[in-house]
Amino acid sequence: MTRKQSELFKYIKTYIQQNDFSPSYDEMMKAVNLKSKSGIHRLVTSLEKQKKIKRIKYSARTVEVDNG
Repeated sequence: MTRKQSELFKYIKTYIQQNDFSPSYDEMMKAVNLKSKSGIHRLVTSLEKQKKIKRIKYSARTVEVDNG
């Protein structure tokens, strides 16, 4: 896992614990200091491939942390 992937994963996990829903892409961008949504999309996709998170398609704010 890259540094940015790890940083984003920790942010998502903490955000969900505190808010009971996942952060928006805009919030993720600010949290890991990226300037584009495509960069966040790539990080989210890579975390999903690593089975660290699960994304429910066609819904906003639907990233879940995989506890398995």
